[in-house]
Amino acid sequence: MRKALAKIGKYCLFLIPGALGVIGLHILARPPELLGDALYQSLTMYLLDYNGAAPNALVEIARWTAPLCTASGVVLAVVAARDWLLNYSRYRRGRAVAVYGPAEEKADMLAQLGREGVDGKDRFIRANRYILLQEESQVFAFYNRYRQDFGGADVYVKCSAIPAQAASAPHLHLFCPEETAARTFWKRRDLYALSRTREHHMQIVLLGFGKLGEEVLTYALQGNVFAPDQRIEYHIFGDGARFRAIHTQLEEISDPVVFHGEPWYERLPLLEQADLVLVLTQEGQLELLRDLLLATSRPQIDVFAADGETPGLLDGRERLTLYAWKEEGHRLENIFGDALLARAKQINMRYETEYNGVPDNEKNREEAWQRLDTFTRYSNISAADYHDVRLAMLAAMGVRPDPETLPPEVLELLAELEHIRWSRYHRLYNWRWGAPENGAAKDRARRIHADLIPYGELPPSEKEKNRETVRMMLSLDWQA
Repeated sequence: MRKALAKIGKYCLFLIPGALGVIGLHILARPPELLGDALYQSLTMYLLDYNGAAPNALVEIARWTAPLCTASGVVLAVVAARDWLLNYSRYRRGRAVAVYGPAEEKADMLAQLGREGVDGKDRFIRANRYILLQEESQVFAFYNRYRQDFGGADVYVKCSAIPAQAASAPHLHLFCPEETAARTFWKRRDLYALSRTREHHMQIVLLGFGKLGEEVLTYALQGNVFAPDQRIEYHIFGDGARFRAIHTQLEEISDPVVFHGEPWYERLPLLEQADLVLVLTQEGQLELLRDLLLATSRPQIDVFAADGETPGLLDGRERLTLYAWKEEGHRLENIFGDALLARAKQINMRYETEYNGVPDNEKNREEAWQRLDTFTRYSNISAADYHDVRLAMLAAMGVRPDPETLPPEVLELLAELEHIRWSRYHRLYNWRWGAPENGAAKDRARRIHADLIPYGELPPSEKEKNRETVRMMLSLDWQA
C-alpha cells in the first residue's frame, strides 16, 4: 500500500506544472483562455514550446517547472532502459540473481553478488536465481503469486518457522540464518581441543534462548560428541519452556541440559567456572554485556552480535569474542549451501547404491534426495556435519583418516561416537527405544527403534554397521 501511494505521488508531482498552467490560463487569466487551448498550451510547456507571455504567477511557475519534470522523466526512462539491458544481459548469460527484501538486508546481499545481483524492487524480474528476504508472511505470498513465472529457476527463501530441508518443491530452497549461524559457530569454536584439556567434562552457559538458542543447543548436542564417557553440561538462562516441552526425549541424552528459572546473576559462581559462556540475547544485549563484564572476571565471553560490533565505550570489551551471526547466516555460500548439502546427498546416494543398487550419478543423487522426508534429509546432514569433528579428532590424535589403515581401537572409538551422535539425533526428534511387534528394527509411525541403547549393548552386527559407517565416511570423495 505504501509503495502504491509513493508511485501515485510521483505521478501527481509530474502533473502539477500542467495543472498550474491550466488554472493560470483558463481561470485566472484576463481574458481567460478556452479550456482546450489552456490544456494544449500547458502540455507545450513540458516540451519547451510555450512562447506566450505569462499572464500570472501560476503560469510563470508552470513554464519553468514543466521542463524540469520532462528532463527528470527522460533521465528515469534512460536509467530504466539501462537497467533492463543489464539485467537481460545477466539473465542470458545465466548469472542473474534477483534479490527481494528489506533495504538493508538487500543491500548487503547485492554487495556480495556484485555484478550478478539484481535489485528486484517491487516488481517481478526475470532471473536465473532468486533470493527472497521478506518477512515470512510476505515472502510466501510473493512466492505463490509468481510461482509459475519462476519456471525452473532456483528460489532461495529465508524462513525460520519451517526447517530448511522441509521444502518439497524441487526448485524451492529454504534457509534459516539462525540454523546456519549455530552450525558454523561450533565448527569455528573447535570445542574438541578445549574438551580434551578438561577430560571431556565441561560446563557451557547460554544466556538467552529463543530461535537462535534452540539452534545453538541442537547443533551442540549433535556435534560436540568427543568421548563415550563425556559429560558436557548445558545451562540455559532463558525461556526454554516450549523447547523442553516439545523435545520429550531430551533427558535421555547423556549430556545434561539444565534450564534455569532464576536470573543469571543469581548463579555467578556457575558463570565464573563455566568453560564457555555464550551471550545469545539480542534485545538489550549491550546492557547485558555491561552487567556481565562488571559482575564476573571471566577472561572470555562469546557474544552472538547481530552486527558483529560492540560500542567502543564498553569497558572490558577486550574480553568479548564477537560472532557476527546474522552476517554468517546471510553469506551466499551458506544460503546456497552447496558444500554441506553435496556431502549429505553423497552419503544418501552411497546407501542407495549399496542397498538398492542405484548407480551413483548426479541425476540419481537429486532424485533420491527429493524422495526423502525432512527427518531423513536432516539425518544425512547431521552425519555429514559431524564428519568434520571426526576429522579434527583424528588430526589431533595424529592418525591418518584412511579407512584401510585406521587402528582398530580408533575405529572402535569412532564407531561408538557415531552411534551416540545417531542416537542423539533420533532423541531430538522424539524417538525412543522400542521393539516393534513385527520384528523390525524400527517403527517410523510410533518413533521407536530397537537400537536406541548404549553402544556396548548392541548386537555385533549393529556394531559392525557403525564401523562400516565410519569407513564409508572416510572413503568418500568430499570434493565431489
